[in-house]
Amino acid sequence: MSSKKAPSLNWYQRFTYTVVNFTEYVFYNLGRRVGQNPKKTILICWIFVFLSSLGFLRFHQEKNPMKLWVPRNSKFVKDTEWLMQKFQLGYRPQVVQIVANDVLTPEVFQQLLELDFSVDSARTGKNVTWSDVCFTIPKVNKELIRLMEGDNKGNSSEKDPSVTMNAALYCSFVEIMENECFKKSILELWDYNPSVINQLTKPDILSTLNNYDENAIMGRFKNYKELLGGVTYNETGHIVAAKSLQNFWMVSVNFTTVDMDKTGNNAGTADWASEDALEWESEFLKTVEDFRYESNLTFFYTASRSFGDISNATMFQDIGILCIGIFIMVIYVQFVISKFNWLEARVTLGCIGLLTVGMAFIVGCGLCSLIGISYGPVHTSLPFLLMGLGIDDMFVIMACWEELTKEQKKLPVSERIGLMLKHAGVSITVTSVTDILAFIIGASTILPSLESYCLYAAFCVFMTFIFAVTFFTACFVLDQERIERKQNGIIVCLKHENYEANECSQRQISNRFFHYVYSKAVLTTTGKTVVILITVICLGFSLESIRKLEQRFDPTWFIPQSTYFADYLRARKTYFPTSGAELLNIKRMVGELANHSDIALGVVSWVDPFRNFVRTNFHTDIYQEVLSDTYFSLYLSMFLFSARNAEYQANFRFERPLECGVAAPNIIMSSIDFHFNQFKGPEEYLPAMHTVQDVATSSNFSTGDGFITVWSKVFATWITDELIETEVMRNLQLALLCVMVCTALLIADLQACFWIFICVLLTMVNVCGFMQRWGLTIDLVSCIGLELAIGLCVDYATHIGHTFLTIKDGTRRERALKTVTSIGSAVVYGGISTLIGVFMLSQSEAYTFQSFFKIFFLVIVFGLFHGVVLLPVILSWVGPRPYNVGTIVRQSDTEMT
Repeated sequence: MSSKKAPSLNWYQRFTYTVVNFTEYVFYNLGRRVGQNPKKTILICWIFVFLSSLGFLRFHQEKNPMKLWVPRNSKFVKDTEWLMQKFQLGYRPQVVQIVANDVLTPEVFQQLLELDFSVDSARTGKNVTWSDVCFTIPKVNKELIRLMEGDNKGNSSEKDPSVTMNAALYCSFVEIMENECFKKSILELWDYNPSVINQLTKPDILSTLNNYDENAIMGRFKNYKELLGGVTYNETGHIVAAKSLQNFWMVSVNFTTVDMDKTGNNAGTADWASEDALEWESEFLKTVEDFRYESNLTFFYTASRSFGDISNATMFQDIGILCIGIFIMVIYVQFVISKFNWLEARVTLGCIGLLTVGMAFIVGCGLCSLIGISYGPVHTSLPFLLMGLGIDDMFVIMACWEELTKEQKKLPVSERIGLMLKHAGVSITVTSVTDILAFIIGASTILPSLESYCLYAAFCVFMTFIFAVTFFTACFVLDQERIERKQNGIIVCLKHENYEANECSQRQISNRFFHYVYSKAVLTTTGKTVVILITVICLGFSLESIRKLEQRFDPTWFIPQSTYFADYLRARKTYFPTSGAELLNIKRMVGELANHSDIALGVVSWVDPFRNFVRTNFHTDIYQEVLSDTYFSLYLSMFLFSARNAEYQANFRFERPLECGVAAPNIIMSSIDFHFNQFKGPEEYLPAMHTVQDVATSSNFSTGDGFITVWSKVFATWITDELIETEVMRNLQLALLCVMVCTALLIADLQACFWIFICVLLTMVNVCGFMQRWGLTIDLVSCIGLELAIGLCVDYATHIGHTFLTIKDGTRRERALKTVTSIGSAVVYGGISTLIGVFMLSQSEAYTFQSFFKIFFLVIVFGLFHGVVLLPVILSWVGPRPYNVGTIVRQSDTEMT
């Protein structure tokens, strides 16, 4: 045993000594214990897996889009909850669009009538019919309406019959009216009468369409011209032709009774609906699809469930293809860790390496479920991330085993395993801890799905690390004992006595390849210059691209272009370019809103009609005279039960049901409807959203307990778009800071940490720049991908930097060459394994998987370049000295051996 004492150390060198010596000592002892008790270690790991899997008893997969994609404490979430509670009822449109050179022909109308009859007659397997799920409105009885209106029909200047008639008589007329299912159809102009519609001529259609009474009665849809697209007008302004025609069926939804755990989907993209409604909508799609095949017209169609169904199916339909990637990974792992002889073919060990990843995933998900963290749709990509990280750890462990000296390889297996983990354990600890902390930082986001994903990833990466140094190492011990017993690597029961491995299988081909390439090319003066030049060019190119990187997300990206829903969206955009997303609940300030014609279209307000109703019938202008509560409630009741204004009942919710002839109860909520125009992107729709919000909040309504808001389902996407850029920058900055601090503490060399940080930073800049060139934008999916990117790219540089510090002999260039020769192949193999794991994602049609593949591909390419090529070049020039604990560590080695 050497008696030489350690030289005098400054505070940071003492810190370095403490960190390095302690971690190496811990892993040396862990390796010895695992080497001495491999079967016991495996049993303990499996018991832990079993106990952790009990957490699945509390497993919950979140399907509510409001709890996945929108910040929990945002105004939008609070508004939505309030509106659903107060408004309760709504409807879901089912749409058919017919396209022809001219849809205003008898042939088109006759086929539309047949389709309407087929849809109305559709019946599901559970006997759910259209009448069971439709949104109902008062049924028009034209004879009754004419009787009530008398000679004043169509003359808006005369008093309304709800005022002139005896209240009891009028209300008796109203009460005997039945309800009917709400549809928006041009066939309504002829009351869906087959005998009339089948006899229509082209002039009949145009005459009725150009001259119908646009005043709605009893909630009937009134603006039939809105159902037409690609309209042609003559010189007098009359419609003479149209290229497209839409037909709507409105399905009812009671928001208070919807259970998203039952009706939602695994992708978190479903809308609120009852189980019966979803079943009928499926039958609707089947009915229209069958009718389309039998018709000679061009049909486009969609149901309210279409987006959720297709996005969900797209995300999960390619699992079979992705499993092929796992199979390829198994083959690749065998190729890397096995030697081409009967003994050292580590077939079982390679499969166990992937089993380790599966165990980590099960335990991580079980523990997260146990503490109440919901599972989300994007979590499906976690196994592919873990495969990359787990197999990388496995390759590093194997590389450290191969680097044992001839004297060390003569020691007992437990001692050799301790020495193997002494270096490998520290290396994978640094990468794992930085990954985990990066994910913990990411979990501080305000986006629920990203928060959940990062927590799951942190738990799973931690368990991947734990099982790599315990379970996999224990299995490695058993496999090594098999080799030393001369048992076949494929058929274990077959024993080879006096077997000598062929010379070719003992050659370290990859290490020799790296030594040749780096000594003859990369680490030469010319090679270094080329590497620096490539780095600078890529950096400049990326910085220029980052300036063009957009923050944009379109939910239709989740829809493959080959689906019927994508066909419908294209047709709608072509023939109805001004139809945007429907929005509800903008009160007052209608005049100001209408002035924003570049933003809002089709503002439908009950305020002006109510004013006209009161002024005509009671000679009072409510804009100039304040009505008492009594008169206001009385007039409002008459207004809502009048023949031409009953449609506005849908815009009110009262404390109790509205009754004809009785003053209206206290109003809980009223709404005003309008449509947004089509917008190109967030640079247009975000200012538009804020404009209408300002219109609402600038009113004087918000006093006392008053509440005013602007709401739309599409706001969920827009709000996320608005926040995501800030979230991405914050998370990336914090994660990079975390990487710097973590490597400084674990690697314990400031200069090495600085160069590792530079490599990670350059990688992230290149990834962001090239993802813009690849057509990606900043959205929720890419935000998650970039969060994962830091965890991946830090591994490559950290392995190289840490190994460089452990090599004590030679010049900087010689130490850099030894670094890439000993660990470079393992790092590259780990990167390739990750690439194989995610390559099959590129074969998926799902936008999520496509985005992940592009980001991971860029991370692997640039991460390996900066970690395995650029960093050795830098270290060969200005690399730090090795750990200043050489004498003490060698003494410790002697004592332990």
